[in-house]
Parts: sequence; structure tokens; C-alpha cells
Amino acid sequence: MEHNHYYAVCFSFTMVCGVYRVLKALLEGCHLGVYSYIKPGGVHRLRLGEAPFHMMSSCIGVLEFIEKALSYGELVRKGSLAAGGVELGKLLSKALRESYVWTSYKVYPDIVIPTIVNALILSHAEPESILRNMSDLRKSLAVFVSGSKWRDVREVINALKAVGREDMVSHALSYGISPAKGFIEEVSLEEFFKVLGSKWPGLLTLCSKEDVLYSGVKAALEYYEKYRDANSAAVATYIELVNPRLPEWARREAAEALSRGLMTTREGASTLYRLDQRLVKEGFSFNEYVPLLSSVMQLAIYEGIRF
Repeated sequence: MEHNHYYAVCFSFTMVCGVYRVLKALLEGCHLGVYSYIKPGGVHRLRLGEAPFHMMSSCIGVLEFIEKALSYGELVRKGSLAAGGVELGKLLSKALRESYVWTSYKVYPDIVIPTIVNALILSHAEPESILRNMSDLRKSLAVFVSGSKWRDVREVINALKAVGREDMVSHALSYGISPAKGFIEEVSLEEFFKVLGSKWPGLLTLCSKEDVLYSGVKAALEYYEKYRDANSAAVATYIELVNPRLPEWARREAAEALSRGLMTTREGASTLYRLDQRLVKEGFSFNEYVPLLSSVMQLAIYEGIRF
């Protein structure tokens, strides 16, 4: 009896440590994605403005629902709950509404939704390594997101309307995602997020057939190995994500900053600063890539990147 109690206590302790590991990775990853500096054309800690605060608060405001997602993922993994029993649409809807209040009505759905789903799939797949077990994470995405129903999409759409993000709903409608189509063709959350991802790329991480999450984490870890600095690894990953959108002159300056060590050297930092200033002056903004970077860094932190 004593031995059984001992093993039960050890198992519970290990499980709790696993939960805290995911929680810390999700919060720290979002923090690193948002505040890493200097991200040319994107929000960072050296640029004044409310956007980074609202982005980070969008994540902090849904801690309750992150914990629920972790619990649901574990229950499904153990066979104690069917994947459909999670009711992902309702979970995301409640999280969006809570974050809306917490952020004083400035919620970022492309941070809230991927964070909740990352918690769910990490708990369900319980990967030893993100890179080695990425196929397991894809399978988890397929189970929860690809396998969702129109009722889940409807829940998220109603929540987006309630939190003042009619722009997202209108974008989906412009691509033909309507109640009529959803009812007839049973549109899934994955299809919905893929459409929104064309404008808010952070939501593409929720699509099991997209490589942006895997390639982003792989790049972040490689840059971390190169620079031995988490901040510069995040900045380098951001530059890789936005590179297709940069004008030719900016690509050259970004390459120069990379070669000079980014924020690990005075020369690299100066190059990034000049590039950021010129992009802002000429009206370029890549803030929509910051939530994508945050999602990538959440898994990169889970994998082992440290400040």
C-alpha cells in the first residue's frame, strides 16, 4: 500500500511538472515573440505603442482556458474523453470573450486561438521533442481542428463578432464561408483558419497540412544554436517569416544585419535600428507576423530555447 501511494504521488508530481512546463513555454514564447527587438517593421519592446501590451495581455487573459485545454488534451490522450467532447469551438469562444474583457476590448484572436490550440495539442501528443515528434503534433491538430464541425466554426464566428472583430468575419465571408455553406458542406475550423490565415498568418499554424509552424520552430532552434541568444533567434526567425514581403533594399539590409550578429553586436543592432526606422517611415508594417512568431516561439521554448 505504501509503495502504491509513493508511485501515485510521483506520477502526480511528474504530471504537474509537465503542465507547468507547457504553461511556462506558452507564456514565455508569447513574451519573446512580442517583445523581442529589434524586429524591422514589427512591434517590439523599443517602439512606443499599445499593440505589444494588448498582444501579451491577450495571452495572459486566457490562462484559465489554457489550463482547461491542457486538461482536455490529457483526457483525450488517456481515452477518458472523446475528441468531440472537448467542444473546441465553445472553448475558443469563451477564451476570446474573456481576453476581450481582460485587454480592455483590444483582443488579438490570432494570439488567443493558437495559444489555446498549442496547449491542447502539446497535452494530447506529449512530445519528447517538437522536431522529432512533429508528426504527432500534426495528428493532434487533425484530431481537434480538422475534425471539428460547423457548429465549432459558428461558435468562433459569433465570438469574433462579440469582441469587435467583424473584420475577420467579413474576410471569411469574402472567401465564401457563410452559414449556408457551413451547414451544407460542414466547414471545419481548419478550413476557417486557413482562410483567415491569408491575412492573419498566425492562424496558419492551426492547419495540419501547413509547414509554417514546423519550419519556423526548426529555424528558431538553428538561429539559437548560431547566436546563442534567444532574442536574436526570435528576430532572425521573424526576418525569415517576413522576408517574402520585404522590398529588395530591405532584404539586403536584413541580410547584412544577420551577418553582423543582429542584437549580439553593436553593428548588427545599428543595422536593425536603421532598417526598422526606414520601413516605418516608408509605411511598411508587418505586425500581423508577430502572432505567428509568438506561436513559433512557444514551441521553440518548449523545445529548449532559454534566455
